[in-house]
Amino acid sequence: MAHGNSQSLTCTANDVTLSSVSNICIAVTPGGPQDANNDGCQDPNPQGQFTCVSGQPFTFTADFTMPLTAQARYDLGLYIATDGGGADGALTGQCAPNVVTAANSPTFINKDAAPDICGDIDAANNPQVIRQTITTMCVDSNNDSKVNLPWCTSWRQPGANEVCDSATYTTAGTFDAFPGSPSKCNCGNLNIDVFLETASITVIKDAVTTTVSEAGGSVIYSVAVTNNALVSNVTLDSLVDNLYGDITQVQGAVTATTCALATIPAEINDPGGQNPYMCQFTVLVASGAHDAGDTITDVVTACGSDDFGHSNLCDDDPADVTVVDDSSPPSLTKTATATQAVTVDVQFSVGVSNTSSFDTLTLTSLTDDRFGDITTVQGNVISTTCAVPQTIDPLDSYPCTFVGRISAAGLHTNVVTGAATDDDGVSYGAPELEDDADVNITVTFP
Repeated sequence: MAHGNSQSLTCTANDVTLSSVSNICIAVTPGGPQDANNDGCQDPNPQGQFTCVSGQPFTFTADFTMPLTAQARYDLGLYIATDGGGADGALTGQCAPNVVTAANSPTFINKDAAPDICGDIDAANNPQVIRQTITTMCVDSNNDSKVNLPWCTSWRQPGANEVCDSATYTTAGTFDAFPGSPSKCNCGNLNIDVFLETASITVIKDAVTTTVSEAGGSVIYSVAVTNNALVSNVTLDSLVDNLYGDITQVQGAVTATTCALATIPAEINDPGGQNPYMCQFTVLVASGAHDAGDTITDVVTACGSDDFGHSNLCDDDPADVTVVDDSSPPSLTKTATATQAVTVDVQFSVGVSNTSSFDTLTLTSLTDDRFGDITTVQGNVISTTCAVPQTIDPLDSYPCTFVGRISAAGLHTNVVTGAATDDDGVSYGAPELEDDADVNITVTFP
């Protein structure tokens, strides 16, 4: 553990410990994929976490906080394992030694006379903080997805406070700081706020075809899946739409697709531009399944697994398609049949047809330009089977008749006009709902 020390250390005291590691800056390539602001420090991932790659070394700078639990202690040393450490912290194996000095500690005090240059600690200057750059292994020894940092602290006590200077070692990391006795060191394993990288994905779904007729038709959607990991590839395990099912297969309403369960490379391993992974699929919207003005909202969910064995990495995104009206104007026909040659009462037949295959039609009026309202007996309307309102189903019709009395000879032409509204609120009248009929009346004298 300590330079200049040949004791058989037991490290059973806890006068000085390592309580926290804060203000972490993980070194990355400035301006690289994990450093948008070009400061050389890793940006947090979408979950707001700093990450490292399991089993790989990483370098970071941080504030290491060392509190005191006893009387004044001298020549503080901090040792961080660089090989992943073990159950004894940084007591054995490879480690990076660090000594508190005026250059690396914002809380530095030195209670010793020159030439001693190493930092001390007492009740009035507690805790001591050292800001140092460390290279260590990305290891999670307790399976909580956070890095475990193996460490040891050392100090000297009154009566064993030897001079700590640079006569033997020339850098602050190797100044001659070692325990005042075999027990005057403390070792442990600290969880720090650096997470072992777990890949995450982001899904963006868009409607390429933004509208569809209520008569039905094809709709094309695009899907983009981004692998947010720095190192790990992500293999898609499923691509599913909540309305249309598996979008990697032609099935059900899915009539075409380029989507597949692809492997999406990480940011640093994407020379072919395959991240994000992009594809399209086409669905057939059935005729009459939706009314004009409706919004079809469906959601694509992508799930995958990363190279570290993490699965069920999922994200989803919706897209909207608007249903637009497809009006089919109805038709009206009229014919005339004389019922009595003497009284010249003429029976007229009226028919209103709904030509739409999906909209219901409501007939609200039937009016003749000669006889007026033909749904009631009045004026020259002698009788009628016509009535309103009438609901006419898609591709159905409504027939009726009325008898009108004509009192003049010659060609008699009259026009019936109807008014109707479909279930999308579209109104119809002349010229769609309009037709005429002719009656030629002649008088023969005996």
